[in-house]
Amino acid sequence: MNKLLFICIGTLFLSATLVSAKTETLSNKLHIPMQKSLRFIDTKEEYGKTCEAYSYITPLERLKFIKHRDFMLGDILSESLSISAVDSEYLVDTDLTECKIDDMNVSEYTYREDIEYLGENIVTLEVFQYAYGAGAAHGNGHISHYMYDREYGMEMSWKDLFGKNDAFERYVLNRVVNELASEEFISYFKTSELLLNFMTPGYFAITDEGLVIQYGKYEIAPGASGLPSLVIPKAVLKTYMNREMYGKCFLTEKQRIAEILNEF
Repeated sequence: MNKLLFICIGTLFLSATLVSAKTETLSNKLHIPMQKSLRFIDTKEEYGKTCEAYSYITPLERLKFIKHRDFMLGDILSESLSISAVDSEYLVDTDLTECKIDDMNVSEYTYREDIEYLGENIVTLEVFQYAYGAGAAHGNGHISHYMYDREYGMEMSWKDLFGKNDAFERYVLNRVVNELASEEFISYFKTSELLLNFMTPGYFAITDEGLVIQYGKYEIAPGASGLPSLVIPKAVLKTYMNREMYGKCFLTEKQRIAEILNEF
């Protein structure tokens, strides 16, 4: 935790919230305190200026998501953000409050974590990253999602959620191909193997609406498509997930008990 909190010597902490596409995040609604920092780096070389902004959940706050903290078996803490070290002579004092710079010779990087879903047994984190290289025509953003079992903080895999379910994998693949992918793009760049990335950590997660599938830019479609994504609603998931896992993801303990009692 010390490495995470103090690695940025000379870092300026932000008082303003980073600009977000969302008007109010779940993290804000839940009053999750975020560690926020901003640093301006100048290596004195051509295109050597960089503005970096970070907003992330500290290990101490992550620990609060875990039900059985005494065991410390989970990996939700070990996967916390590690900010790379920078020679202190390159850190520049600045009164900036965000990385919004018109100078084409300054690179920008933004890293932001938010709580996307907090159920009784599941927590999902959304990670947004944006990078603009000095002199580039435009920057690129990326969104990934990571979900954890709150019992011990263990990251959940596709297999944990759905087991070996060929029917569901075909269903998702068909939707990805028909709704998100560009046949012309995939054929030209030979990226058909990336279609199956939806089973890779970071590409899928449980949310309040169901299961989100999120691809990166230029993976299965041209840049104009942005960050292709789709949501598989809970009504569909209920037909493919086993009853216990569906309840664990979306129902409270009282709801699960009531559902069982209603069958008698």
